[in-house]
Amino acid sequence: MRRFSWYAFLTDEVAGMAYDRLGEDTGAEGVKLPYHQQVLKLGSDEELTLFGYCRASCKTFAFYLVTLITLGIPFLIVYWKPEWGVYMKRRRCSLMEADMLIIKDMDGQIYVSSVDSEMVEAGFPSKYVISSHLPNGASNGVHNGASDSTHLTQPRHRIIRYFIFQHIKYMWIPGKLSFERLYGCDSNTTISSLLNDFRGYTVEEQMLRQQLYGRNGISVEVKSYFHLLVTEVLNPFYIFQIASIVLWSFDNYVLYATCIFLVSCLSVAVSLYETRKQSQSLHDMVEASNANTATVLRSTIEKTTVEVEINTTDLVPGDVLVIPGTGCLMACDAVLISGNAIVNESMLTGESVPVTKTPVTISEGNETYSAEKHKRHTLFCGTAVIQTRYYGNAQVLAVVVRTGFTTAKGELVRSILYPRPLDFKFYKDSMKFILFMFGIASVGMSYSIYIYIIHKETILKTVVRTLDIVTIVVPPALPAAMTVGTYYAQSRLKKRGIFCISPPRINVSGKLKLVCFDKTGTLTEDGLEVWGVVEAKGEHLSTPVMDVSTLDHTSQLVACLATCHSLTYVHGELTGDPLDVKMFEATKWELEEPEEDDTQRFDNLIPTLVRPPKCPVHHSPPAPLPSSSSSSSSLHPPPSSFASPSLPPPQTSLSPSPPVPPSPPPPSPSIPCTNTPLTESEVTASACCETTCTSVVPHTAVSDGCGTNFVPQGVSLIEQTLEEAAPGSANFDQVTPTVVKPSKREVYIDPPDITNVAETPFQVPYELGIVRQFPFSSNTQRMSVLVRVLGRPYMDLYAKGAPEVIQSLCRPESLPEDLGPILTQYTIQGFRVIALAHRTLETKLSWHAAQRIPRDQVECDLNFVGLLILQNMLKPETAPVIRQLRAANIRTVMVTGDNILTGISVARDCGMVGETDHVLLAKVTAPSPEHPASLTFEPADTPDILVQYSDDVDNKYTCMNVEDGAPKYHLAVTGKAWALLCQYFPDLVPRIVAKGTVFARMSPDQKAQLVEELQAIDYIVGMCGDGANDCGALKTAHVGISLSEAEASVAAPFTSHTDNIQCVPQVICEGRCALTTNFSVFKYMALYSIIQFVSVLILYTAYSNLTDPQFLYIDLFIVTVIAVFMGYTGARHELVAHKPLGNLLGAVNMFSVLSQIALVILTQVIAYLYLLQQPWFEPNKPTPGDEEDNTVSWETGTIFYVSAFQYLTLCIAYSPGHPFRQPIYTNFWLTVSLVSLTVITLMMLLCPWSWLMELMRIRYDPENNLMMFRVALLLMIALHFVVSLSTEHFIARSRFLKKCFQWITCKREPKNKYKIVLRDMNEDLSWPPIGTPLYATLHT
Repeated sequence: MRRFSWYAFLTDEVAGMAYDRLGEDTGAEGVKLPYHQQVLKLGSDEELTLFGYCRASCKTFAFYLVTLITLGIPFLIVYWKPEWGVYMKRRRCSLMEADMLIIKDMDGQIYVSSVDSEMVEAGFPSKYVISSHLPNGASNGVHNGASDSTHLTQPRHRIIRYFIFQHIKYMWIPGKLSFERLYGCDSNTTISSLLNDFRGYTVEEQMLRQQLYGRNGISVEVKSYFHLLVTEVLNPFYIFQIASIVLWSFDNYVLYATCIFLVSCLSVAVSLYETRKQSQSLHDMVEASNANTATVLRSTIEKTTVEVEINTTDLVPGDVLVIPGTGCLMACDAVLISGNAIVNESMLTGESVPVTKTPVTISEGNETYSAEKHKRHTLFCGTAVIQTRYYGNAQVLAVVVRTGFTTAKGELVRSILYPRPLDFKFYKDSMKFILFMFGIASVGMSYSIYIYIIHKETILKTVVRTLDIVTIVVPPALPAAMTVGTYYAQSRLKKRGIFCISPPRINVSGKLKLVCFDKTGTLTEDGLEVWGVVEAKGEHLSTPVMDVSTLDHTSQLVACLATCHSLTYVHGELTGDPLDVKMFEATKWELEEPEEDDTQRFDNLIPTLVRPPKCPVHHSPPAPLPSSSSSSSSLHPPPSSFASPSLPPPQTSLSPSPPVPPSPPPPSPSIPCTNTPLTESEVTASACCETTCTSVVPHTAVSDGCGTNFVPQGVSLIEQTLEEAAPGSANFDQVTPTVVKPSKREVYIDPPDITNVAETPFQVPYELGIVRQFPFSSNTQRMSVLVRVLGRPYMDLYAKGAPEVIQSLCRPESLPEDLGPILTQYTIQGFRVIALAHRTLETKLSWHAAQRIPRDQVECDLNFVGLLILQNMLKPETAPVIRQLRAANIRTVMVTGDNILTGISVARDCGMVGETDHVLLAKVTAPSPEHPASLTFEPADTPDILVQYSDDVDNKYTCMNVEDGAPKYHLAVTGKAWALLCQYFPDLVPRIVAKGTVFARMSPDQKAQLVEELQAIDYIVGMCGDGANDCGALKTAHVGISLSEAEASVAAPFTSHTDNIQCVPQVICEGRCALTTNFSVFKYMALYSIIQFVSVLILYTAYSNLTDPQFLYIDLFIVTVIAVFMGYTGARHELVAHKPLGNLLGAVNMFSVLSQIALVILTQVIAYLYLLQQPWFEPNKPTPGDEEDNTVSWETGTIFYVSAFQYLTLCIAYSPGHPFRQPIYTNFWLTVSLVSLTVITLMMLLCPWSWLMELMRIRYDPENNLMMFRVALLLMIALHFVVSLSTEHFIARSRFLKKCFQWITCKREPKNKYKIVLRDMNEDLSWPPIGTPLYATLHT
């Protein structure tokens, strides 16, 4: 890559621009920003603030000079804080001349990125090109005195400027003098442009776009061990460790320093291995879903297109992909422009059900493409195309819209590589606590300096001992100790099939206050069972029919059930949406699709067929076809017919067979009529429809075994192509629809009245062809299909969806009068109800037009057909888990796309809504010219709801009785009402979400919005779903749990292999355990520092210090072992009502720490004073000059004994069991370690064997073991043990202490916003008003 001094290039471009454009940037809200600053994507999640800097020679020289003098310390600082290096070596400048940027994201994190420049050739998109004359030899932005004539003689140079931030490229826009994110075809590209403007790049065009967009690849760098070693060693933790080792060596603690060095090396090795392993694992996961080659269309000089196989890394936005029929792995995001594709998106969503993708149509031409809005047309990177459906024998084509890290897969990988920081108080408080420890260290350092000045020690010894205080008070292992509980919790969750890609979220899960659940597939079973159907009969609904297969096969209801779906065969198995599978299986029909290797069938329209029994069911007596003497002049298939596979009548199961080829023109103008079975004769029937004809070729008649001769299926096959196909485009206009038919019986019907065909007594099979699908969308809450019955000159539309949506699309006169009550009756019982509708389309709608007509033009004026009733059973684990969460004071909320009454019923069944609780429906009416928007609350299912009537005559409202003892109430809200609430009643949204339990008909975006509103009132929110339509909510929630088969679904921080919600309390239990453990280990490490700090200061006073073996025994054998095994204690599996503390600097935690510090100091001081009172005691004498201190003294031994037991005591005190963790004795390794260390320390105290005293360098009297003194010390240690545990268990953890602190601090107001909202609602006697509308303040 070449770098340029490009400032000179801009001179020509900006010479005539206004000063305000050069000097200042205007923010999105009209705020003038400094000239060197720019804000990108203000207010969005991608918001970035840029600060421009360029090289300053003087500052750079000064930086390197200071670095040389200080032996490279500034380099180390700049490595830790790169932005400081920019401040030290560069000066502020406009973004126009900046070669380095300081970037601040919306979370306040700071990054540094360089601005790169490249030369480009002619033809490069001019939007990004800076073009100017540059004389040869010009440099550093100077024209070297070139005259104006130079501009006429020298060639124009074209360059681009950009920077790359977290794998995303940002381009400099000369026309705007600002940077912008580089988008592919996913921004400001219309659907019509995708359909018409992209026909394949030339090689030159592809190379220019590759220079702009870069290579298409998503790869995670696996750094070498040497690189990782350098990075690890330069970590502040190890730099501090190295400095400490050097300091200890100066203080003659060589043995201790050597051991710590070896332990640090082992720690580095383990860290390198784990880091490399995780990096390799992520790299392999990403590479596993990468493709190697792809086929694209390339334009040639002759203005034609050819298929070229290229490496997927060469793909650029705008390339036209050819999707193979056998499927492939997608290496980019691409939008289908022709053909259908069946895709497995489990890598993105965790949902393994294949999804059918359809092409965009010209009816959507005016819409701007959006990957989210048009996801039903988009093939996402990393997903697997299982198979495709062709338009004739032409290619299935897709236009590349995004490549590399801008794809959906790339964004998910980026979210793993660059996770957003958690705003969790524990981590902020821990940093504050470390600063607090530094404050204590400063006090100790001051005292140390004072002591050594009084003792008249040397400066070197004073400095070394003073700095040693810092290594004691602020232990280097403190940050690592803070994560030990999280690490063990993550390991335990993994053993239970719950995988976590964001370990800090485990701590957050311990503070969950509310959990949102999806319904279908999460609370209820994945599979729906068809309970029955209710058919519309005139003005009323008929009685429910339990067995759908007993209905008349030609009824509109059965036809709708058999065709209105997106099912397909994948590897011989019928797959698709579970609801569609159950619905179709209930009809007992068959679905027939063309064989992949049968190209002839791909050239024809072969719809879904439905056909009654083998013993034909005649709906009318067979009538002879009228004969005609006129010849069939044209045998081209008409657009109003379709081809059907040739199958023998006795067939009971579907087996696709080759189609009957089009018949040649008949040799004679007429065929004689006969009543005898035809043998080897051919009858050519030509049926005119619009301007085209149909060819019918009867073959040998077959007896059906019922005394009737009829013509086999092949006779009725009507092969067609689209009318008026443009030359060279016929293949693109041909369609291969799916075919459905009854599986047990063959049903034949009379053909329509047609002329000019032979009078032959045969009937056509009753078969339905699915011509086009309008797929289901969460936004529209419906799907529909265009269908043609074999032999009919017109098409039908069948639709299914949410009852309220289908009703709005139906003609009012077609709706039964009792539809509302019956619908309520079923939904209130928990059934899932799907409404069905039909419409007969105009005859003039051709096959060609059917592929392009907008769905809004046909999804109207429908006739109501009936209701499909499905039973969705609760999973057996759901109710117990909901009861467990409610008992733990964790609120539960249902967020579903189903009917609201069904959601309320399921909420009652699972326990979200109590048996005696009431449910109010929040209904919002949009504003009209006469009235503003209104909000009303109506009882959902409880007519006898307890209400209070207002005494105000002028305001006769009713409200819920919320007094003590009255039943609780819950709010239920639909997605439509939610949207209006947020728009017209934003001030009431906190009240709605604080009491809302059922949110139904919610779109994916609304689910995420609901989670954000709950977070806005200080709920710690969890979300549990299947990852299909709730990915946004799973990512937005503090803790998202996806029920998926993937090991590490990128749809959520947590992924559970179990398909029920039992994982939710497991994650919460482990989170509470991890949070408690991290608090305990943190406090233990803090007290370890304080104990050693107090010990050292006392010994400094006595001209002594702990010996090498004593330091080793304390740091390696006691503290390290305990810190490692402390977090190994498992979580309790029962949830309790109160939650663990989340504030490290809270009053309760600070009392725990400070009280233990006081006990530690008091015990050591008493022991030291008791030693001074002993008659045999000989005080330690100071050593002259630079000689070592006499560390083998009575003072050292006494303080060592007491402090060693204090470490063990505090381990037990800070190892709580109930209610969040298992008892300490269940932690086998910690128990063994405590017992072993206690026995060893007791041996040193009570059994002063000479070899042991020499080993530990403890002073002893060979002639007098001073047993009374040792027993007295043991009694002091035992007393400290009892008082310490009593203080921690009976005072620090008591609720009485918390209430005392609240009383002392005069805390009267709740801290959380949702508690304030709930309190205000309880105090508001007019809330919630029932039956009386609340009007929006503004008339909109």
